[in-house]
Amino acid sequence: MSALLRDIWRSIQGMLPGAGSPQLEPRWVVVDVETTGLDAQTDSLLAIGAVALRQEGIDPADSFEAVLRPPAVSSRENILIHRIGSQQQAAGEPAEVACERFLAFVGNSPLVGYHLSFDEAFLSRAMRAAGLTVPRRWLDLAKLAPALHPTAQARSLDEWLALVEISVAERHSAVSDALATAMLFQWLLASTKPSERHFKALKRLARSARWVAPANRR
Repeated sequence: MSALLRDIWRSIQGMLPGAGSPQLEPRWVVVDVETTGLDAQTDSLLAIGAVALRQEGIDPADSFEAVLRPPAVSSRENILIHRIGSQQQAAGEPAEVACERFLAFVGNSPLVGYHLSFDEAFLSRAMRAAGLTVPRRWLDLAKLAPALHPTAQARSLDEWLALVEISVAERHSAVSDALATAMLFQWLLASTKPSERHFKALKRLARSARWVAPANRR
């Protein structure tokens, strides 16, 4: 576990609603990525952060971090967002190595994220380029959250975190964003029936978000 994740976890322990809520999946992997830009076809994966959520709750010791070496250092404006400097990028590991390590970390666990289509696009492209098998189970909290709470006035991850009074010391770091998303996911699981706390049921709930009022969708 990184020092960053350990410090963040210490700062928010005891704040989590629904801690210890049981779910039928033995382990979920909540993921977030940083990239050199927003175009999954032309920009590159820059960092992967992930944390596991088990039946007992979030397990910060069961976490993953990787900084990847992009083909070219990202722009200054991009660096100001994710704060992964040019030297750190140049010292990053090859994408195929990071993706292989990440897949080993994921194992058979479903992947969870917020606006996950973005993360999935970059991860899938990098995995295919490395000749690796792309995971098949992805759950997007940007769809699940409004399906469970259709009247909530929240669209972004920050708005949902504020709504449920979860604060994280640092944002726009892949591993800290994964932890924030995992806390939101834990809260959302507490809003479901025990029988719904498995991938297929939550995926069905997430699909129902298309019926939610447009004001609460993004």
